Amino acid sequence: MPIRCDKAIYSVVHEEHMVHNDFFLRYLDFEETALPTALSMACLAEGTECFRVQYGREEIAARLSYSRRELPRYRDSSLMRILGISRRPGTAFLHEHFSFFASRAVDELLVEAACGGELVQERIRIVPYESPNRYLFPLRGTVLVTDTYPSVNPHRWCRNSEFAFDAGLFDESLTRSLIQGAPVLAACSGVVEEVFDGLDNTGEKTDLDELERRFGEHARIDGNHVLIRHGGGELSLYAHLSKGSVTVRQGQSVAAGQEIGRVGSSGSSWLPHLHFHVMRDGIEGPGVPVRFANLKTILGEPCSLEDTVNLVRADDPSAADCWRRHLP
Repeated sequence: MPIRCDKAIYSVVHEEHMVHNDFFLRYLDFEETALPTALSMACLAEGTECFRVQYGREEIAARLSYSRRELPRYRDSSLMRILGISRRPGTAFLHEHFSFFASRAVDELLVEAACGGELVQERIRIVPYESPNRYLFPLRGTVLVTDTYPSVNPHRWCRNSEFAFDAGLFDESLTRSLIQGAPVLAACSGVVEEVFDGLDNTGEKTDLDELERRFGEHARIDGNHVLIRHGGGELSLYAHLSKGSVTVRQGQSVAAGQEIGRVGSSGSSWLPHLHFHVMRDGIEGPGVPVRFANLKTILGEPCSLEDTVNLVRADDPSAADCWRRHLP
């Protein structure tokens, strides 16, 4: 029987003298096959192998043991959001991050497993993703951006938020947040798909289970939030907003750079920050990477958030001027 897995994985590709490939394998499900005694994954570019990872018996056993501990943490209602499947895997190999340099962009991952004396193969398309839309950074000024895609973090292993980030601002001790109430801006023009407002900032006395019973799992996770639909099936999510700050309504058209709310700490958040990510094909669809036209490092260089921690500055042009400069 074939291995169950993603049929396609979105990757980030950029050139740093050579081509840097970055993508994340979410799971391999061996439920209907004998357990693998050997496993390899070969990264192919137009049929030519450029990188391979091999696993022996001990590493496979350790990975399967990890998966048995990890999978029970996932709620049935969250499986689509986390793994992209509605059925819970039986015997799974979870989480492999590929980040390497090669002469070309990878377009296929070949999985080969020795199972019960047979060689089982599965091919996964690797898709270097380029957004059809132009994005502005959703905050202005200098901010600290963390938990970005180059690292394996709680965003990365969740399918719909794989390319998410958290943005905050702190005093010089890095212990006191200064970003509460900062304006949050629409990163791209579009139509408001969903709005939720009304939760206080999360504190020590907040009962998140009760919050979920009253308002649902989405509100528990993202708190006060805005979801905007853009061209090409993309949606951007702005989460943990401050109570009463949302300025848009469902069905409303918004322009890039328009204020839609203010930074808070509602939902599953323990200090004020903005959580942002873009996904395709609905709230449970796969996350996709985007680049921001107006984002620079504090040294004034273009920034694509390709470090795990980024101190960045977002310029404050009008949306129209930014659009004009970047039109093809």
